[in-house]
Amino acid sequence: MWTWGRFSVTWGFGAMLLVAGLAGAGSVMPLVALSAVCHELGHLAGLRLAGAAVESFRLTAFGAEIRADTRYLPYGREILCTLAGPAVNLLLALVLARTAGDYILAGANLLLGCFNLLPIPSLDGGRLLYLLVSWCTDPVLAGRVCRPVGVGCSAMLTAAALALTLWHGAGLFLLLAAAGTLLPQMTRRERCAC
Repeated sequence: MWTWGRFSVTWGFGAMLLVAGLAGAGSVMPLVALSAVCHELGHLAGLRLAGAAVESFRLTAFGAEIRADTRYLPYGREILCTLAGPAVNLLLALVLARTAGDYILAGANLLLGCFNLLPIPSLDGGRLLYLLVSWCTDPVLAGRVCRPVGVGCSAMLTAAALALTLWHGAGLFLLLAAAGTLLPQMTRRERCAC
């Protein structure tokens, strides 16, 4: 692992880039990386505006992880911080498609924004579901709700990506991403978006 202050890159991140390149995603990787940078900058801006201290930023085999001290944020503010990343992607998709006519980069932003809104614990949608259920009930129930929803959504996404890959010979990059959301949930006994 390479570390520089609060920023670190794991060996898994390098392995993920290699596997994605071998899977044929090399031509879209720069676009996805640019979209991902914008996504994370959205989160960082939201956290800064909310007054939350960022403790670390890590690139892993399953994407970027921002660790921030959100213990004292009200649920509403934390929800806005969680939505900031996908909102930046969806806004960029609209602007790029409407004004610049760059449909490929717009599509990368659209896919990344929508993918991150899925109710899977390692994604923004999973965190959003956890926060909403916690706000309406309590964190213990939120953990119990998030686990089966996340596993079910990851399993359906992985099955759809596998079918796309087998039937059309395309979708291997999506299959890697889908499996990347399912595997961490299957290796942990108790998993919630907290």
